[in-house]
Amino acid sequence: MECPTSAIADLIGKKWTIVLLQEIALNRDKGFNFIHERMQHVSPKILSKRLCELEKFGIIRKQAVAGAQMRTKYRLTEKGRALYAIANDIKLWNVKYGQAPAGCEKRECVKCEFYRITA
Repeated sequence: MECPTSAIADLIGKKWTIVLLQEIALNRDKGFNFIHERMQHVSPKILSKRLCELEKFGIIRKQAVAGAQMRTKYRLTEKGRALYAIANDIKLWNVKYGQAPAGCEKRECVKCEFYRITA
């Protein structure tokens, strides 16, 4: 059995997980296509994989939406909101002590020049 702390550290350490967490937090109840449009540098395969991993850990909840076409939407669970708060604290810590660009604490990760560089 894997250590739960190591497992969650591995998940949040994977590329795009923190950015995806922020996207779901800031754009609640949006579907895959909306998220992918915002995170254009991420392949659909990787985005889908990260969404499944976050759902498996109980960080997000996927909900089917009835309509003419079946759609899904994502939102943070209570556990996810707590993790997002920690991730945001790390961002603020990096602004204060790291090498974050000016204004980093006020912008979304997908709008940051480093997001485009690491894609």
